[in-house]
Amino acid sequence: MNLTDLSEVLRDRAALADSSHEARMAGVRARVAATKRRRAVAGAAFVVLALVGIVYALLPRPAEPEPAVPPRSLPEYQYGTRLLTQSWGDLPSTSVTVRFVPRSLDLMMFTKCDIGPNEQLLMSTTVNGHSFEDRNTCGSATSTDWGALGVVPGQPSVVTLTIDGKQGSGTPGTPGPPPVLPLPENGSFALGIGEAVSVSEYPFPPRPQTLETLRPGFAEPAIEVRSDAADPAARKEITAEWPGNNLIQAQMNTPGRLRVLINDVEVIDYSTWSYSVGSTQTGPDGWTTRHGLQVSEGQQVKITVIPERTTGEWEVTFIPR
Repeated sequence: MNLTDLSEVLRDRAALADSSHEARMAGVRARVAATKRRRAVAGAAFVVLALVGIVYALLPRPAEPEPAVPPRSLPEYQYGTRLLTQSWGDLPSTSVTVRFVPRSLDLMMFTKCDIGPNEQLLMSTTVNGHSFEDRNTCGSATSTDWGALGVVPGQPSVVTLTIDGKQGSGTPGTPGPPPVLPLPENGSFALGIGEAVSVSEYPFPPRPQTLETLRPGFAEPAIEVRSDAADPAARKEITAEWPGNNLIQAQMNTPGRLRVLINDVEVIDYSTWSYSVGSTQTGPDGWTTRHGLQVSEGQQVKITVIPERTTGEWEVTFIPR
């Protein structure tokens, strides 16, 4: 081998070594770059999370919900009715209005005022623009001939209550109503309309341990129909001789309904809603005109008493007049 050949061999080997070295260095540079990229990505993610945490910490926290304050309300059920609508006002305002669509004319109006113990507000009310109560005190449950005031089942009606002032104390010996005083600074008032529901839908109050005793009659009855102690809601039917001109009295000591029929003609339909003794009476004056009942003294008649949801005593008496 001469010097020329030796130079070429050394040059070739040097080229191979350089190529291998460059390849290795390229791999190292690639791994270093990848590591830097991962570190950069991780650093950026850390910065983003840190910024999110700072923003979240600076955002206002939603307030914890406070216990709900129960709204003011008249009793849902009163005197055999269920509340259709109600409206409340606070002094110094002096008027509230309710709008409703009744299904029947069996309605009651309820009012309530609260201005302190032994104090009363004077009010007046209108129904569909017609005067209903003028200068009366709050706290009543009243009914009327609603049809005469423009109330029609299935059509809207409007009732407005207006507070006229505070009721003053009358002077003894002075004729006329008590004076009307200026309104107090604070107080509330309410107006509600209730519509009758069937006895089967009405929630009765809790039954007391002891029931009241039925009241004795003022005269010896000619006919008497009493409840069955084992089944107070059982229907009773008897045939008896009609006592002539007489008064029919029905009474009961639990909530429920009593219907009395003479020869299948209903002459009494009475409901009560408490555990005090309740009663009703009817006489012969309106039997013919109101019920179409035609009976004469000594005639055999069928007397039917139909109780509903009664759980205590009831009685129906026919008392000669």
